Amino acid sequence: MAILRREKYPYVGMGVVATVEKLEEHGAYVTIDSFNGIRGYLPINEIASGWVKNIHDYVKEGRKIPLKVIMVDPSKGQIVLSLKKISAGEQEKTYSDWNKEKKVEAIVMVAAKALNKKKEDAYKEVIWPLKDKYGDAYSALTLALKEGDSALKNANISKAWVDALYPLIQKHVKTENVTISFKVSLFYEGKGGINKIKSAFSNLIEWGKSKNVLIKASYLSAPNYLIKIEGSNYKELESISQEMKDFLTDYVKKTGTTVSIERLKS
Repeated sequence: MAILRREKYPYVGMGVVATVEKLEEHGAYVTIDSFNGIRGYLPINEIASGWVKNIHDYVKEGRKIPLKVIMVDPSKGQIVLSLKKISAGEQEKTYSDWNKEKKVEAIVMVAAKALNKKKEDAYKEVIWPLKDKYGDAYSALTLALKEGDSALKNANISKAWVDALYPLIQKHVKTENVTISFKVSLFYEGKGGINKIKSAFSNLIEWGKSKNVLIKASYLSAPNYLIKIEGSNYKELESISQEMKDFLTDYVKKTGTTVSIERLKS
């Protein structure tokens, strides 16, 4: 089941899920399940960091694997992929995103069948508009679960689709938050430094409530702290994360010190 995209080709650096179709001496041909089912090539020197003596020791025909796009040549219709360049965190996110997209498609296709619509119609009339409005379609479905069918209507989804889709969302979708993490280095000289740090994080948490996101602060090792921001929409959370950094930087500056904020890889 290939996920449909409006774009003809993936972009360089994109993580994709692919099925290994054919192994050859110098690489493997794959079908990219998460991007229109188009074909790509995994060279043997992009499978592992060291020397690969036997390609069969690393990849198997029929197996689904996460890969990173490292070259796209539209003039030749070529897509080159890498296994060694996709980190463990990127692999996890790639699989997670793909599974969410599959779930969205499965739910929407049940509604499509009831409306006598095709897969292409489901993407053009529902999935892509939801993605345009909310950043990704799965977040849109979880938002609809929280706020009602207005979340669908606000993406200009037709009444027929909304009436068929919303009961399925209520039945099959569970609320799920996404998290962005930061390492914060914060130190105050003199007495009362700990209390000032506690006050800074307390104000940050209250600020998060005003933005409808959950902010958690925990101690790592002096002077480092872990800040996690949780929300239901990744695109919105990215924007709020920058606002969070600005808020905390301004707050500690007014209280007599500076802060270092480093985004942690997921």
